[in-house]
Amino acid sequence: MKKIRMMMAAALAILASCSTTKSGESTANPLSSKVIVAYVTSWSNIVPEPQYMTHINYAFGHVNESFDGVRIDNEERLKQIVDLKKQNPELKVLLSVGGWGSGRFSEMAANDEYRRAFAKDCDRVVKEFDLDGIDIDWEYPTSSMANISASPDDTENFTLLMKDIRAAIGDQKELTLATVASAKYIDFKAILPFINFVNIMAYDMASAPKHHSALYRSANSGGITSDEAVTAHLKAGVPPSMLVMGMPFYGRGGDGYPSFQDFNKVGSTGGDYTEKWDTVAQVPYLVNKNDTLVFGFENARSLAIKCQYILDRDLLGGMYWDYSGDNEQGDLRRTVAENLLGKKHRTKVLVLTERGGQHGGFTDAGLKWLTDESRKMNFSITEINNAKPITETYLSQFNLIIQLDYPPYTWPKEAEDAFVKYIEEGKGGWIGFHHATLLGEFDGFPLWQWFSDFMGGVRFQNYIAPLADGTVLVEDKKHPVMKGVQASFVVPDDEWYTYDKSPRPNVRVLASVDEATYTPASDIKMGDHPVVWVNEGKKARNVYFQIGHSKRLYETEDFTKMFRNAINWTLGK
Repeated sequence: MKKIRMMMAAALAILASCSTTKSGESTANPLSSKVIVAYVTSWSNIVPEPQYMTHINYAFGHVNESFDGVRIDNEERLKQIVDLKKQNPELKVLLSVGGWGSGRFSEMAANDEYRRAFAKDCDRVVKEFDLDGIDIDWEYPTSSMANISASPDDTENFTLLMKDIRAAIGDQKELTLATVASAKYIDFKAILPFINFVNIMAYDMASAPKHHSALYRSANSGGITSDEAVTAHLKAGVPPSMLVMGMPFYGRGGDGYPSFQDFNKVGSTGGDYTEKWDTVAQVPYLVNKNDTLVFGFENARSLAIKCQYILDRDLLGGMYWDYSGDNEQGDLRRTVAENLLGKKHRTKVLVLTERGGQHGGFTDAGLKWLTDESRKMNFSITEINNAKPITETYLSQFNLIIQLDYPPYTWPKEAEDAFVKYIEEGKGGWIGFHHATLLGEFDGFPLWQWFSDFMGGVRFQNYIAPLADGTVLVEDKKHPVMKGVQASFVVPDDEWYTYDKSPRPNVRVLASVDEATYTPASDIKMGDHPVVWVNEGKKARNVYFQIGHSKRLYETEDFTKMFRNAINWTLGK
């Protein structure tokens, strides 16, 4: 498990619901026996949400300098992680000893006295920190590739080490290990009597221009794939009921792209990169302007597919490195938990965003606000940055779509058709902001006539520049979106759009802007200027907010009240 410190940012999502029973088993909850192992590092400060996993492997402990005991990185952090068992009594916390470049294993395991003393100290650590077991991450017996000592006898000594640790900690505690994807270096049949399960590190299997964690072999796959890693372990003698397949919350790059980047940083690098999907390998990737793969990574869509693979192969569960690589709203950890543990929110919200640029501050603040509200209002959010994943099947899982400053163009035809059906047939709600009425011919895309009609038949004409404060006047105080909102309030630093005509004849206007209050004043005016409205001609409950340029909006109580009301109303609450 490589000691990783960098972080990464947002991508697609597809959250498939999976259910498979083990062969020959009869159970009310077929997912109840699956495990999810989350590696949590000593150097991160994020406190995990313990409902999303069954196990936490704390990284790392090390063989001490005298070869006869355990040294733990950041003991206070470990205590903090163990305290999470108060929130989830079923959670198991193990200390992972080792990691990439963590040495002294070979010397310790080769000496009977050192090895037994080390095992005894593992027991001390388990008892002292109230742990549920030990995870050994020796990368890798007999190999010096991590610049640590190695010996041809390491494989045999590894078996003795696992035997001694099991004897020391007893049968009631768990003993696991992390293994290289190829299943080399370890005599699995020899260690099976002493361990609970095996965590396959099915990542770092290549670097760009190849995928580092492809599920299946494609032209872009590296030396080995996740499927081949599982097969290698099965051939080595590990039964599927003891196999946990690893999945990365980060990606690997090359050719000008960072060599490592967490999922929560994807898209933050800048440059001319396009996201693509490998339909054979079943993972996303970025290409440069020459259409060369420069970054391979995972997103919620690929993880959902891997979770289904785990269920189809009847493996024990899934593991990921590491928790802190996920984004704030938890797209990845939720995907794994929903698919392997059956943990589902009653309400699911799709958030379509356009990251970066002049609206980046509003979008970033909006996602943070939505993440906080989702915990209070019991809904989950999934963010995507383009409309390519949108199909009728994809949208069917969401109760609400929030178009958070994403324009009504660049959509593939299939996505347009799916969205139209979703709105026309009332399959869920919709809330749009600002950029959703950027209607016309932009960037080589024609006007989407249906969307223009949806927005009251308007076409974008101009906007107020520089940005201006403006006073919004509530016109329809009885509408649920305006519940508790003041009769008038100031919206700061916005880019007030004007259109070729007012949408008023075709929509129900909830609020408008008083153009005489623009500060600084502007000669660009529309006259009758609605800024919040609903289209009651559609079955889907919908609200459009023309405002949405500045992150300062989230400091405006009346705005957040309208946004919260809109979520409740469009969800039918």
